[in-house]
Formats: sequence, C-alpha cells, structure tokens
Amino acid sequence: MPATLGHIGAQMLLTRIGLPQADTKWILAGCVIPDLPWILQRVVHAVGDVPVIELRLYVVAQSSLLMSLVLCACLALFSRRAVSVFNVLALGALLHFALDALQTKWANGVLLFAPLHWEPLNFGLFWPEDWPTYALYGLSLGVAFWMVFRDAPNGDDLLRPRGGRAGAAVVLLAVYFCAPLAMEKGAFAANVHSTKVLAEYDQRVGREIGIDRNRIVVENGAPYLRVWTGERIALTNTTLGEGALVSVKGVFETPSTLRVEDVHLHASGVRDIASYVSLLAIALWWGLCIARARGAF
Repeated sequence: MPATLGHIGAQMLLTRIGLPQADTKWILAGCVIPDLPWILQRVVHAVGDVPVIELRLYVVAQSSLLMSLVLCACLALFSRRAVSVFNVLALGALLHFALDALQTKWANGVLLFAPLHWEPLNFGLFWPEDWPTYALYGLSLGVAFWMVFRDAPNGDDLLRPRGGRAGAAVVLLAVYFCAPLAMEKGAFAANVHSTKVLAEYDQRVGREIGIDRNRIVVENGAPYLRVWTGERIALTNTTLGEGALVSVKGVFETPSTLRVEDVHLHASGVRDIASYVSLLAIALWWGLCIARARGAF
C-alpha cells in the first residue's frame, strides 16, 4: 500500500466532496483502519515469538474490507452521530482500498470480497517509487498545511458508549478480533501472500512465487532473499547486492533455491518514514480531539 501520507490528501478531498460535513478526525481514522492489522502485526513481532505464517493469514483476513467495516461500525458507536460517522469511516476504508489497488504489489493486493473470494485486487499502475506516489505525498502535505491553519481538532461528538451501545461495541470488537481466525483456512487455500507455497516446503519445486518488498542478504558471495517468514532462500539468475529491498517473481528449482524471473528494486526508507510521521500526526490530532471532548471520556 502507499505510505499513510499517500492516503491523507486524496481521501480528505474525496470524502469532503462526497460527504461535505465529514469531521476531519473521522476522515483521518478512515485513512488508517485498513492498515491497523499490519501495524499490530509489527507490534506482535516485536514483543513475542509467534508462528509467522499463521499470523500473516490472520492479518490478511483482518485487513479485508469486511473486517474493516466491522471496525468502522464499532468506532462509530463512540460518536453521538453514529450513522453519519460510520458512513465517513466506511467511505474512508473503501477509498483506502482503492488507492492501495492502484499501486503495484506482486502476489499481493486488496481483499474486497473475502471470505467469499480471496483473489487480491491489484491494478498495478505504478510502483512506490514512481511519480504518482510522490504526487500523493505532495497533495497530503498541502492538505495538512490547510488543516493546521483552517481546521481545528473537535471532540464535541465523542462519547463513552453505555448500555446497549456499549454492548454492541464489545460484540463488534470481538467479531473483529475473532472472525479472522475462521477465515485463515480460506486465505491459506487461496495462497494469499504465497503462504501455501512457503508452508509446503517439500512441494515447492517447479512452483511459482511472488514476494513483495523483502531484503537481500549475501553469504559467501551468493545472494539470498530474506523472506518475511524468516527463511533465507538462495537466488539464481540475479546479481542483487547486500541489503537491497526488492520484489521478486520466480520459480523454485529446489525447495531452498529460487530462479529469479523478474525483480524490482525499491527505494529504501522513504515509505516507512512517510508512514511513521503521518501516523504520529494522526495520533496527535486525535489526542487533541479527545482532550477537547469536555469530559465525555
């Protein structure tokens, strides 16, 4: 997906066109909701040792459109204008997926129809290093400048759910965290993120695989792809250097050797920095909104 910074400007403008009265804080929340599972995945990796393929399948399922809408419904219950806020959040999630689908990601994409259909949608119009990505960054910086000087954090609609509303929020949150467990089997069978090929070590020979944005390590002069599972796969038909961030398509020659058919070299660092700075800015905006909620929490 584009960095979080790539979403803010376009989603702010498009949401305001469709829903002119939309509150800025909820538009910002809609920019982040589909990415929350991927953020939580990093936290889980940092604090504990978990089965990586099972975790990836869980995150893939939780980041689908269906689960994102469940979380939208839960969060909307924290507003006095629950229906209109749900509309803003749901539109934000859809716009987020639409932007993600434009960018090229091999063996990856957005899941609009899971669990009924697990084929990722990816139009592959541009890479993260191409000019449209930087145009989105520029648009977002302009919108951020406008927000600081023309908008103000507002928490007037925020409330702590009580009674039936609180019960509904708990149920929706439970569905958001539990339902992906039941969806993992379907994601695995569909080989989403190449999980099935990576898991079936003894059946790899002759099978194709796509890997998105992983690093190259060099051992004894030979390149290896350090896959997100932690495994190192030897590469043939390439001369990639140490530390390169790459997307790779290839065919397994042996269970531990991949013949590279196509490769894309990514710029390193820009995307992560843009996301971290944007997430921090969104958190600060929300912090100000909550601080101004006049005791609602």
